[in-house]
Amino acid sequence: PSPSPSPSPSPNQVPRRECVRRGTMASGESKSIPMELDQSTLGKQAWIEKAMQDRRAEWTEAKGLSVFCGTWNVNAKKPGEALSGWLMPPEQKGKLPDVYCLGFQEVVDLNAQSLLVDHNVSINWEVHIQKAKLGSHASFGQNYVLKKSVHLVGLLMLVYVRKSLTTQIRNIEAEVCGVGILGYGGNKGAVAVRMDVFDTSLCFINSHLAAHKNNVQGRNSDFHNICKRLKFKTMRREEQIGGHNYTIWIGDLNYRLMSTDLIGVYREIEERNLGALLQNDQLLREKDAGRTFEGWMEGDITFMPTYKYETGTDRYDRREDKKKRFPAWCDRIQWKVDRKVKGLATKLAYYTRGELKSSDHKPVMAWFDITAQNVIKPARARVQEAITRQFDAWENNQIPQVSLDRNNLNFVDVRFGRPQTEVVTVENIGKSFAEYYFASGAGNGSQEATPSWLSVEPRAGFIPPGHKIGLKVRVHVSGKVAGPLNMGLDKLSSMLIFRLKCGRQDELGKDYYITINGSYLKSSFGCSLNYLVRSPAPIRAIGPSIKVQEEAVLTLPKELWRICDYLFRKGMEEEDLFLTSGDQKESDEIRECLDSGRPFNKAFTVHSMAEAFIEFLVNLDEPVFPMKLIDELRTDENLTDYCKGALLRLTPIHYNTFVYVLSFLREVLKHSEANKLSADKVVPSFAKCLFHYNPGAADKLQNMRQKPYVVLRHYLTNSEFVTSRS
Repeated sequence: PSPSPSPSPSPNQVPRRECVRRGTMASGESKSIPMELDQSTLGKQAWIEKAMQDRRAEWTEAKGLSVFCGTWNVNAKKPGEALSGWLMPPEQKGKLPDVYCLGFQEVVDLNAQSLLVDHNVSINWEVHIQKAKLGSHASFGQNYVLKKSVHLVGLLMLVYVRKSLTTQIRNIEAEVCGVGILGYGGNKGAVAVRMDVFDTSLCFINSHLAAHKNNVQGRNSDFHNICKRLKFKTMRREEQIGGHNYTIWIGDLNYRLMSTDLIGVYREIEERNLGALLQNDQLLREKDAGRTFEGWMEGDITFMPTYKYETGTDRYDRREDKKKRFPAWCDRIQWKVDRKVKGLATKLAYYTRGELKSSDHKPVMAWFDITAQNVIKPARARVQEAITRQFDAWENNQIPQVSLDRNNLNFVDVRFGRPQTEVVTVENIGKSFAEYYFASGAGNGSQEATPSWLSVEPRAGFIPPGHKIGLKVRVHVSGKVAGPLNMGLDKLSSMLIFRLKCGRQDELGKDYYITINGSYLKSSFGCSLNYLVRSPAPIRAIGPSIKVQEEAVLTLPKELWRICDYLFRKGMEEEDLFLTSGDQKESDEIRECLDSGRPFNKAFTVHSMAEAFIEFLVNLDEPVFPMKLIDELRTDENLTDYCKGALLRLTPIHYNTFVYVLSFLREVLKHSEANKLSADKVVPSFAKCLFHYNPGAADKLQNMRQKPYVVLRHYLTNSEFVTSRS
């Protein structure tokens, strides 16, 4: 049974802080609301910023900027072929752009060794590009400066600018994002560079998305994961790729043709009937359906498919002894412009492909003429002062009044990992705009922070007179938050403080209290090993009649055994076990079976069960094998001796669990011919599971020389570490 919520004071029992006015509007100042500020969910600064954008033409001047973007999957070939035909195509008519952004994929073989070794391949390509001839303009290196180079396994991006433009480049940053093996590996992913040219921000992304013709969902998922996780840490703030004035995405996006008629495809190619082929282009279909690259633009495709060619030729690969590959436009360029900023404009001069022959892909390139903006600082200061004065005059005459449709929320049967959301409707019943925010603390005089399982959006904003907004209050139990709830040491009970502002920073606002209570359905996820082995029944059955014992009644968690037993019976030969994501709905159902004790009464996919295995270990309250033991490994120490000694320092429960998982993984690796797994492939995932090790950066995740990877690999590949403890 779920814990009963503790009583919380009602809003009428808690004294509210009343608004105290200290100033009046000066005679003659406008009392009307500025029309250009008509946005109900923005803070004051955001309102002023919007008004500034509306008057942007008064404090900026336009600057023309030309950008060349090129992408090429080089199929692990070393630089050597002349690049002039790519970097200086006939469409360019001898002109040089201001910026070159060059993206490469597969600069190394994407095998297991490449994922684990830090290749220094960028220098070879940099030297080769510097020597490239640019028609009558001498060599590339005489005209351009390399401003940024960024590399992740097989991905490389180089951004060059004209030497005369270097003084106008500021705030240049690079980031990487792996979305390959286990969702983080660098065999697939993206590298990105952002920079400010004059006072306009540009972002370039070079990606290599999931392969295989039928894996459209995988490519869509890679795109959304990159958009979500790729962030720049600038001096100003953490900035996502969508926060730039211009964003250009290049790369081997790997979208194919949805056709089963290979002969028909080649017939259309021979007749240059591109329209018929493009009707089956996966990327165009997925964009039309709103499943990927929604809102991104692409030029008209007037060139032949860029993949797959016989290396060294201009012939599509139709050799009988090779795997049949459908030609496709894998290599693409997409772009986006921030429509919120006035005065930005993009013109695509050309979108075409090059005819280089050293790879099985042809390179693709595009020329953009864009409008950059240069800020005139004195003019900006004058406009901002006028807008701020107008806003302050309006703000100083406002006394906000609102009503909440409810102030008690009850979340029923909250489950681990499944967020629940309730909406509180707030109506502005006054005659002035109401500015609000949620104050720190849990209410009732407490200075404690809002619990991590509770969130609300939007946390701050404005409500126009007569308007309503919906506050989305969200309860989400996950990770270590679940431990105290599972053991009955904590409850889903808190309070949110909705506070109105009176216009001036030093004036007191008015508080409204929203009490939060919920019933939580206990879960084995988020518990400690010690708690689980002392539980004689599934966690939902623990209560007055079935209690947690003082001593262990199991050698290891029954939930872990059930998962491994299922995988042992049905999944040992499943290809890419632990490397392919499962179905989220199935993972939730599996967790429900484990927590309630119900049998696995349906044929869950093996990948969903494997994902539940990983999530169970990752969410344990403490790691199976503590990281502090890993940190004690010395570089001069015998690895086998260390591993033996570390095992003996584990508690019996942790020892049994660790050895059980090792034994299971060894059994999985015996089927490597069928499941295509190796110790190197599973080590990064299970170092995270068993040690709770998270290096944080995508490139670091690939380095097998790190202690946790070295130790786990030794346990998996050395025969001395699979015997049971007596």
